[in-house]
Amino acid sequence: MLKRLMVGLVSMLLAVLAMAQTSTPILLAPQGGEVSLSGRMQWLEDVSTRMTLAQAHTAAGWRPLAVLPDFGYTRSAIWLRLTVEQPPQAVSDWRLEIDNAQLDDARLYRFGPNGSWQEQRIGRFVPREDWPLNSRTPTFGLQLPPGSHTLYLRLQGEHTLSSGIHLWTAEAYRVHSAYEALIFGGYFGMYAIVIVLQIFFWTMTRESRGGWYLFYTLVLLAGTLLNSGYPQNMLDLTSGTSTLFGVYLCLAPTAIARLTAVWLELDQHLPRLNRIYQYGSYGVAVFASALVLTDSYLVGVQLSQVSTLVLVLVSFGLGLCLWRRKVPHAGFYLLVFGFIDLGILARFLRNLGLLPVSFITDYALFIGITLHLLAMSLYFIYRYNHLHSSLKVEQRAREEQQDFVNMVSHEFRTPLAIINTSIQQLVANLGAPIEKTLQRGQNIRNATQRLAHLLDDYLSMDRLDSAHQPVKLISCDFFEVIEDATSDWPLGRIKIHVKDLPSPFLCDPDLMRIVLRNLLANADRHSPADLAIELNVSGYPHGGLHIRLQDHGEGIAPDELSHLFQKYFRGRGSKGKPGAGLGLYLVQRIVHAHGGTIEVQSTLGQGTTFSILLRPGPLRRA
Repeated sequence: MLKRLMVGLVSMLLAVLAMAQTSTPILLAPQGGEVSLSGRMQWLEDVSTRMTLAQAHTAAGWRPLAVLPDFGYTRSAIWLRLTVEQPPQAVSDWRLEIDNAQLDDARLYRFGPNGSWQEQRIGRFVPREDWPLNSRTPTFGLQLPPGSHTLYLRLQGEHTLSSGIHLWTAEAYRVHSAYEALIFGGYFGMYAIVIVLQIFFWTMTRESRGGWYLFYTLVLLAGTLLNSGYPQNMLDLTSGTSTLFGVYLCLAPTAIARLTAVWLELDQHLPRLNRIYQYGSYGVAVFASALVLTDSYLVGVQLSQVSTLVLVLVSFGLGLCLWRRKVPHAGFYLLVFGFIDLGILARFLRNLGLLPVSFITDYALFIGITLHLLAMSLYFIYRYNHLHSSLKVEQRAREEQQDFVNMVSHEFRTPLAIINTSIQQLVANLGAPIEKTLQRGQNIRNATQRLAHLLDDYLSMDRLDSAHQPVKLISCDFFEVIEDATSDWPLGRIKIHVKDLPSPFLCDPDLMRIVLRNLLANADRHSPADLAIELNVSGYPHGGLHIRLQDHGEGIAPDELSHLFQKYFRGRGSKGKPGAGLGLYLVQRIVHAHGGTIEVQSTLGQGTTFSILLRPGPLRRA
């Protein structure tokens, strides 16, 4: 009986001492809700980690805590103290939440109604079934009747002790938890979408950049899941997750190092630094993991955190260096990975106790990852569309190449067949009449001219496609260019009108002959033989030249006009007629290479008119 009385007196004395040493009590609102604890608690450092509640009561080292706990990684135990004042007829069911899913050991002490101190314990050392509440983060249940209540909270562990601490009514906590679960659900859903997109993209392209980014995303997801506390809560995981999380913290930076090296192509641009950068990251990660696995958890994790900060800064510096060298993808790396780098820096500095615990530092990493994943998803969608378009262009180029080969084969085969047949006839009929012999000779001449013109077209196209100067300007007599281009046609077929030609005129005469010859050949194929083709060439006072060529043939259908200058395009009127679909394409490119313009007007059944304007001035790339 006397023993119980003494215990009761000691407990009451401790309670009085506790209330005397606390700061101004926190007045709880009658309607409840969340109560801010920032700057309203006191703290005490227990370096020995052996201090009892009674010793903590009487200790002289209590100090005001200006913000929420931001003690980082420490071997000490941290005591927190707060006093709350519950008004009459207020909500009595409360929750004290510690927003740190990796917390090893948390103990809450409060003076109970039976006159003794009551202890609740939570953390990874406590089986989940013994937790006061089924929650993803350590949360205590409190019954606070009207009056003053002093709470003592003891925190200890190998993980960071920087933690947000929230006091809620039970209803407010329930609403908050539901809202939080909804946000995390959307967050992990976004991860799932991004991963599916990455798998699809990598399967389609097999790009190493896409494959390593997929691995990097999976590493981020694993860390986010462990840090959220949901897997531990759902699977009743306790002590085993601490070592797992520690090894993850040590090895995760290797994904950053590898992705940075692949993305920035460090092996090509900075090969020596690339080896130091990657092997150094891998070596530190393995060494830190070994420390975690050999009961030096705190040292290993702290080493990993510091090395990760250095790695992030070095990675950003490498990106900045290569961006200044105008290396592809470096600018995008700085933009997109900058989001997550800032989040990592803020989170790690918070974990180390160098930044205060707040909403920004608590969720900086989540916000950074969200922005990063959204930006990367947009990038890979753009990248896929770009590759898809490039593939279509490449496929179209292969089809055009095949069409070109077929056309060239046909175009060369026809004049060669004419030459071969005419020679055979000449040899077999040496005594044939002179008229037939002359006709066969003319056939051979026409066929060789056709071959020469085809070769001119193909060689001119290759010349225009070359990286060297495609147009060689010289001063020339443009009338000689006209005469040379029209010499293949009989007199009367082409009516030439020349007026005020600039002398000399600066152009590439070989290419301009091809322009005139191709336009005339096109008009000749599509015009009646008894109607002349009109070629008008006139000069301008400023030194320019206007070329107008008109035929009175069948004309061009309106739906074909927009395709007229496309490579290998042949209209419906060209069926059964010679041509490879290169003539007008070359005409436009040569005119543009001279800084000129070309227009076409056509009416079905009446003919077609081409107008070329050549202005003196700088050349343009064909």
